[in-house]
Amino acid sequence: MDDIDATRELALAEAAGVPFCWMQRPSNDVNTPCIYEIEDGWRVSTTDERASEESVSDYSDRAAAVQDFVSRVQGAVRYKELRKKLLGH
Repeated sequence: MDDIDATRELALAEAAGVPFCWMQRPSNDVNTPCIYEIEDGWRVSTTDERASEESVSDYSDRAAAVQDFVSRVQGAVRYKELRKKLLGH
């Protein structure tokens, strides 16, 4: 996945109100997919309700890291839409 496709997906997530950390370490962000650069490549993670990183994956290939990150963001969008539908909002 290239940056143009990733940007398109992130714009959809932003419009849906789904938070994400693009190229920055998570700080106090809860339930948020994150991608950022580390010494040996790229780290993709998701934060939990306590803003702790979980499901951490490290990649040496940037394209693979971006693909994983976008998949997590898409999952967060689907979850939010389903939750909204189930709660009738």
